[in-house]
Amino acid sequence: MTMQQHEICLESDQHFDGRLPTHHLGYLLSDLPVVIRGAVSMALRKRSKAPGKQPEWLKRASDLRFTGHSGNGATQLQFELPTLEQAASQIYQQKQLFESGRPDGSLTGLDLLRQVVRDIDALQADSDVLDPQLLRQVARFKRFFKAGPFSGFRIAGSATDSGGEVRFTRTTAENSLRLYGSTPTPQRARLVGHLDGLEASTQRFSLLLDSGERVTGVYPEEFSDRLQRLWRKRVLVLGTSVFRASGNLLRVEAESIDDGADASSLFSTPPVATGSRLDTSRLRKSQGARNGMAGIMGRWPGDETEEEIATALEQVS
Repeated sequence: MTMQQHEICLESDQHFDGRLPTHHLGYLLSDLPVVIRGAVSMALRKRSKAPGKQPEWLKRASDLRFTGHSGNGATQLQFELPTLEQAASQIYQQKQLFESGRPDGSLTGLDLLRQVVRDIDALQADSDVLDPQLLRQVARFKRFFKAGPFSGFRIAGSATDSGGEVRFTRTTAENSLRLYGSTPTPQRARLVGHLDGLEASTQRFSLLLDSGERVTGVYPEEFSDRLQRLWRKRVLVLGTSVFRASGNLLRVEAESIDDGADASSLFSTPPVATGSRLDTSRLRKSQGARNGMAGIMGRWPGDETEEEIATALEQVS
């Protein structure tokens, strides 16, 4: 299998002379394959993470190998990865069934991650390459930057990706968490439409609604044989709607797909997000001597005397 070469340049005010600190570098080397896997899965399966065993093609596409490092002052890390077409040949040999298409097979998983970083840094709330799970995975890089010597790293594309370097910084991780916090929570879905697209290798389906709109979704692998019998028929889909940070529908995760010949067209419209996700980071506020618990401990929020309070309590008891 032919491998494509990649280089990542670490940014730091310190000069290591080839002797890199292993603690923070370990975070980078452990988290990179995870987000690469998520980026590849998102591009080919419309979801960055799925329950069950990982397909072999996904393991190959995210099999990032460290081949060495160099640099005088700045530090360059060398990696290699197979192209998507080589790693997922069984998918690229099939006819494309969805309008969203597939990424260029000559690219690698690290090339796809570069597009993920671009969309996050641009706060692309309607991105097709991001989902809530992938945003959380990217946000984990904040531990690489926390109290560490590195301010960022630049990812160079493979020989077939001429997009230039992409810079990943602490702001990238913060923007990822910000997009995740603004993404509506998944909600229950009930959809009726014609099953007009199936891709067994990636467990994706397309549903043509009565309104003429199309909804894409994913299904468990064990549904494959049964769905062949429902091809081009009216079906009822029960599952979960997953949304983009913009609030627009990203996909439907089907839990059941059954014959829907008698199902009402009332449920043949795209799901709409009804609420935003609770961003817990907004609830955490720093406390000082005059705010938070310190501002109320030992104080009564009024001018009443103890006798007046006791009298009032007796009247309401």
